[in-house]
Amino acid sequence: MISLREVSKNIKGKQVLDNISVEFEDGKMYLLKGHNGCGKTMLLRMLCGLIKPTSGCIEKEEDYTYGVMIENPQFMENETGYYNLKYLASIQKKIGKQEIEEIMKTLNLYDVRNKKVKSYSLGMKQRLGIVQALMEDPKIILLDEPFNALDEQNYNAVFQRLKVERNRGKMIVIAAHSLDSKRINEFDSIIQMDNGKIPSL
Repeated sequence: MISLREVSKNIKGKQVLDNISVEFEDGKMYLLKGHNGCGKTMLLRMLCGLIKPTSGCIEKEEDYTYGVMIENPQFMENETGYYNLKYLASIQKKIGKQEIEEIMKTLNLYDVRNKKVKSYSLGMKQRLGIVQALMEDPKIILLDEPFNALDEQNYNAVFQRLKVERNRGKMIVIAAHSLDSKRINEFDSIIQMDNGKIPSL
């Protein structure tokens, strides 16, 4: 579990998160909703430790590992999709070729694994970013607008994979400003944000 208690964040005089208290549990999938600029991305950054709170406290397990895609994923454009993932995997050496190729198959990227990223469509780059976030079997998955630029087939493929991960006990937090109403009902909890706050019900 990750618990935020009266957490606020001030950046250059601007309050980007304002007195947030919320809990996220393992084995659940959460949707952060709200307009652009409402604080969703900052909250994701806070959850994985990329930024620290100005005030308040965060309680979480020490052994959590994180798979993160925040904002637009960046890759080496002149290298292949597979090369990019292999390079990233070489840092921690947790996985090898078999694991990388397996998850590329589930997100419909296996057939283009040996094509250079610069030839990928926006949707393909988006899925490559999601693969990068998932491939090392993290306990916490944090995704910022993961469904952007995806057609229905790949939207479904990504969502099905995320449900598999949740059923394996992962904590998944997805930030999205709009989502198909059918999909919204499949989340365990929906957290509405507005101007850096989570309004009380």
